[in-house]
Amino acid sequence: MPDRSWSIRAWLGSLVAVVAVPLLLLVTVLVGWQLHRDLADAREAALRTAKATAGRIAEQHDSSVALLKQMAARPSIRDFNGTCDPLFALVDLFPQWFDLRLYDRAGRLVCSAGPPDVLRHQLSAVTQAVTGSDGSPHGTLVLLQEVDFSPREALLPNSVITILDRDGKVLARSAGTGTIVGRYAGNAELARIAMGEHEGSAAAVGLDGVSRQYGFTQIAPLGWTVYAGVPTANILRPVWQAYIAGTAGVALIVLLIRFLAVWLARRIERPVSALVTAAETAARTGYGRADTEGGPSEIVRLSAAFNEMLERRSAAENRTRESERNLKALSESLLNAHEQERLRIAREIHDDLGQALTALKMDIIGLIEKTKPSPEIRPMVDRILRTVDATVTAVQRISSELRPGVLDDLGLYAAIEAEALLFEERTGIECELSLPDDAPDIDKSSGVAIYRIVQEALTNVARHSNAGRVEIRIRQRTNIMFLEIRDDGRGITPAELANASSLGLAGIRERADMIGATALIEGVPGRGTIVSIRIPLGVRTGSEA
Repeated sequence: MPDRSWSIRAWLGSLVAVVAVPLLLLVTVLVGWQLHRDLADAREAALRTAKATAGRIAEQHDSSVALLKQMAARPSIRDFNGTCDPLFALVDLFPQWFDLRLYDRAGRLVCSAGPPDVLRHQLSAVTQAVTGSDGSPHGTLVLLQEVDFSPREALLPNSVITILDRDGKVLARSAGTGTIVGRYAGNAELARIAMGEHEGSAAAVGLDGVSRQYGFTQIAPLGWTVYAGVPTANILRPVWQAYIAGTAGVALIVLLIRFLAVWLARRIERPVSALVTAAETAARTGYGRADTEGGPSEIVRLSAAFNEMLERRSAAENRTRESERNLKALSESLLNAHEQERLRIAREIHDDLGQALTALKMDIIGLIEKTKPSPEIRPMVDRILRTVDATVTAVQRISSELRPGVLDDLGLYAAIEAEALLFEERTGIECELSLPDDAPDIDKSSGVAIYRIVQEALTNVARHSNAGRVEIRIRQRTNIMFLEIRDDGRGITPAELANASSLGLAGIRERADMIGATALIEGVPGRGTIVSIRIPLGVRTGSEA
């Protein structure tokens, strides 16, 4: 049985899988690469924002320090007489400066440019000591300023900028200030990374539990850490949408390819199935025709060649069957002619030669009685009489072998019994015979064929089997006779059964086929050979032998 292989539909389906899997992998790789790139770009953008914010805060700090130094050098502040310097009002001209205050040596507020009781988390204080003209400390200038961390660059929504002091406390934040500003964040993952390095980027979860791509840097003069974060979800969303769109495109392509594969499979399977069906029918019956119109040109050409081959084979088989019928008819005619010739020769030998020998014997006996031979020639006379008797016996034996008279006079069973006794006498092989009580109702030619089959089988046993015993059994059913000849010899081999030169076996098969019977010959090594003949009763041949 051939190995089970894939159908055309399965091959085309695998083609769809072969196309779909690489496409899906390609989309996945491209989306992964794009995601990696977008995350890296987001961290770079966050780092640029953090550095720009840190730069602005450093510039603001430097300008504030310069302002305080100038204010501390003014005589009205160095030698404060209870009247605030008019320059305190300059604070209102600069939005980033919230208030300018002067404290005396006791820490009391003596001058202020704004409301003294307003404090904010996002305010930073820059201080400058004030010394009098005599060099003694007179107080401290304090500049309260808004921390300028508003980004100049366009960031994604929900991006945040956070500033930590040197102790890890949140000084300012662009979003969520109510719960985060003023909170200690030194133990947070990003804070540990940012405060441990001067500058860099990282992906981490922020103080509000949101995953972001961060860029961070430090403001060296202040010891502050500034980091900006872009929400990871905002980056993933377009990438995920692109992945969904790419996957949908791949699915659409796969569906289109699958549709084309199914269409092609149907276009190919129909003619191929027709060709396969025709081939299977031809394998079983020897006939068939493939109708593959509308299929691929190669299959149509193959179908045409197949049909032409079957037509040629059919014509050749018809010629072969005609030849076989002619050969069979010729064989039957030869067998019938052979049997007729044997019958004619047997009758002529029995009637003419037998009667002549009998007359010769009677004449010799009469001559002897009249001449009264002398004792010297008496042995010669006895030899002549014995020779004549032996010749008569030989003539009877030859006539019986050519066509036993008992077959025509007493029937098939009596002829088989006589043949079995003669076989046992000639060969010394024990022959057991089992016959039904009633003789079969068969025509003369069928009886002759059955007798010849038994005769040929016994001849093969005597020549080739090395058997010590042979059994002949005949059983009858309503319309069937079973003949079995079994010996206990060496057993015929498959090579001997297939040998075309085994004329005896060919004769058995030919005679069985001539009367419509079936012959089965089989051997068991070391246990003997069995010849089984199944003979339908009531069959009449074309001629009577």
